[in-house]
Amino acid sequence: MPYHIKAGCAIAILCLVHLFANKIKYLGWLWHGRFLSFAGGISFTYVFVSLLPELAKSQTSIETIGLFPYFEKHVYLIALLGFLFFYSAQSVTSKDHYGVLGFLTSMGSYTIFNLLIGSSMADSQNSDVQPLLLFTLAMSLHYFVNDHNLREAHKNLYEDMGRWLLTAALIIGGLLGLWWPLPEAIAAILMAFAAGGVLYNVMRYELPNNENVTFFCLGSLLYAAMLLSVGIKNVWQLVT
Repeated sequence: MPYHIKAGCAIAILCLVHLFANKIKYLGWLWHGRFLSFAGGISFTYVFVSLLPELAKSQTSIETIGLFPYFEKHVYLIALLGFLFFYSAQSVTSKDHYGVLGFLTSMGSYTIFNLLIGSSMADSQNSDVQPLLLFTLAMSLHYFVNDHNLREAHKNLYEDMGRWLLTAALIIGGLLGLWWPLPEAIAAILMAFAAGGVLYNVMRYELPNNENVTFFCLGSLLYAAMLLSVGIKNVWQLVT
């Protein structure tokens, strides 16, 4: 199957999460909380086992354009800038948590995030989103948790407008990535910036309370096992 078809299906899955994530409330209060903790565990593991190592691999690409001369850790500095950007946006939101300003700030930051994610997924040369299936799984569950918190904060504004805006941002990002693939160094910079947003959201929203820590650990260990199995398979193919 051509990569652009796979990427289109993956982006469509993330769009469906935005549009229908609220349906998991029908699981009931108990299982709803457990599912969000399970999803948070998968996102948390994605950051430490997949995202951070991929960022390290991107360092060489970013060094080629001399973005920060004499600085050895370009990619982590960019991720830090992304983290600070999303943290700053959240601090503005918290001052007007249920108002229009808070909603617009949240949507602005997450629209940028979705544009970066959609563009990265559509780029067949972007190793940061590979393997695409596991990346899609991690991001889908990450979006479930984010959508839950955005709905809690902004109620009807998110339901009537926000989810559609974020869905459109994913699609537009995907089309941009398909039609105008970015140079490897620029793609690495944008993904590192988006990674800062993932790190912030994971630490702020996805660590569970004591009641659901078991499901968080279960999701974390299950996703780690999946990533390790892919690594073992790749090594086996090399030696055979």
